[in-house]
Amino acid sequence: MAGVAESSPYRQALISLINSINQVIPLKPENQVLIVWRLDTEEKIIKFNDWIKTKLKGENELVATEQEIVRAAVFIGKGKM
Repeated sequence: MAGVAESSPYRQALISLINSINQVIPLKPENQVLIVWRLDTEEKIIKFNDWIKTKLKGENELVATEQEIVRAAVFIGKGKM
């Protein structure tokens, strides 16, 4: 990642978030890579995390499709969200 070092706690949190999402909504490996690639700054990772929080119903139910999740990551990556 260009903007966020692999050792960054933000990047580690993003990887953990993707793994958590993947347990509820299976994500294709290429989409997992795309999410990490598009969210290349701390600010974008925070925005994505905030977006995911808006899609939570209760504590563990995520109300979003794989396409919606990837689209949100791409939009945030482009600065459009």
